[in-house]
Amino acid sequence: MPIIVMKFGGSCLINKNSFNNILNITSIYKNVKKVYVASALSGVTDLLLKTAISLENDKETDKSIALIEKRHIDIIEQIFIEESEHYFKVKDWIDNKLSELEDTFADIKEFGLEPYYKDYILSFGEIISTYILNQYLLSNEIDSVFIPTNKLIITNDEFNNAYPFYDLTNARTKRFLIPLLENPKKDIIICLTGFIGRNKIGYITTLGRGGSDYTATIIARSLYEVGNDKNIKVILWKNVDGLLAINPKYVLHSSLIKNLDYDEAKHIANFGAKILHPKCLEAIEKHKIPLEIRNFDKPLEKNFTEISELSDKQYIKGVSAAEYVTIVTVISGSMVDVPGVLAKIFKVMSKNRISVSLVAQSSSEISTSFIIKEDDCDKAINALENANFFSEFFYIKWEHVAVINITGLKILETKTKAEIFNALDKKNITVKAISQSHDELNLSLVIDRDQLVDAINIIHDDLYDEFEDSN
Repeated sequence: MPIIVMKFGGSCLINKNSFNNILNITSIYKNVKKVYVASALSGVTDLLLKTAISLENDKETDKSIALIEKRHIDIIEQIFIEESEHYFKVKDWIDNKLSELEDTFADIKEFGLEPYYKDYILSFGEIISTYILNQYLLSNEIDSVFIPTNKLIITNDEFNNAYPFYDLTNARTKRFLIPLLENPKKDIIICLTGFIGRNKIGYITTLGRGGSDYTATIIARSLYEVGNDKNIKVILWKNVDGLLAINPKYVLHSSLIKNLDYDEAKHIANFGAKILHPKCLEAIEKHKIPLEIRNFDKPLEKNFTEISELSDKQYIKGVSAAEYVTIVTVISGSMVDVPGVLAKIFKVMSKNRISVSLVAQSSSEISTSFIIKEDDCDKAINALENANFFSEFFYIKWEHVAVINITGLKILETKTKAEIFNALDKKNITVKAISQSHDELNLSLVIDRDQLVDAINIIHDDLYDEFEDSN
């Protein structure tokens, strides 16, 4: 029987109607084995973090804990019959978890907000919300089991952005999940907490941005590798229809991308789309496990985004933008052909934990330009200027810019590039730097930030058929 791992985000857990919609989705997918991954209630993770980093004021701390409690109590009072068995079980669960939370806040106040404390605090949102979902299913006579994923996903020690150890995770999946899913006499929904895992010595870790989506794909991969059923799919339930070719804030009536392969999806996710984090695809690409992005409010909608090994390669799939970035250029006429210059640049950036996204170097090697986040600009410039090698032999300049990223194998054609540059020329838009590696399906163009909207719109208008036909 097929297995579907479904992730429900915070926007799917907001009131009685949204929980009823989960029941509706459960009914629609009644003939498959189901694993549900839940996020925290919307805003709870941010509130937990905000409270943890500002514990000096006891009154404000108590106020935040009371607000966290109210958010969850409001939900259970909507979805459970008051004073029912499941209502009391959930209420007791919330009380116990909030008591643990208060104890941890006291430890943080005494010992400081160490990384492992931070991840432990952040785990409470998912642990409470997933237990609520589990009990809600049980209260509607749907067999369900609650399993916190720190019992399943074993990670490295990179708190707040942990990476799974698949062999160890697979062993736990085989022990805890496979017997439930492959029991022919049982139809049970497994409710898993998103976002969290644990390291080898038992500390809770979190998976970073997109962590609940990542949880769903990690579990799908593990089920594939240790289970007998290979017919596995992931569905991410969102408040949108799927991935759009262009952010509607730039082009109002942007088309939906219906089909993408993993490489295309990673580029679109990496260069601007906040709907999906590219690391989610890393987990499932190896086994070609398909992933769907669907609209939670329209579960029967036929138009959605599917990411799989199948894709129409003849069209541009999307145009995305990095709006708040800085281009840094390191220039020297005296260091031509000197080996190791790029290595030294990247070493300085790495030492200061600054991510570099685009690199362009002149063929003469006189100048090297790279893109960083605008927020990292001052730190990057200071680091380079204070490094002896660069302070003595190089001139460093920088400029706040925007980057347009155009994705799709169509971009490999010279004709397509010519059409893009002809379009930009109509608006007198100058390309300051360009990046595309060999056989790469993404073309990145650096332009003045105040020309970004015009640039995206003229590319869309002049190459409209490329987007329209791909859908």
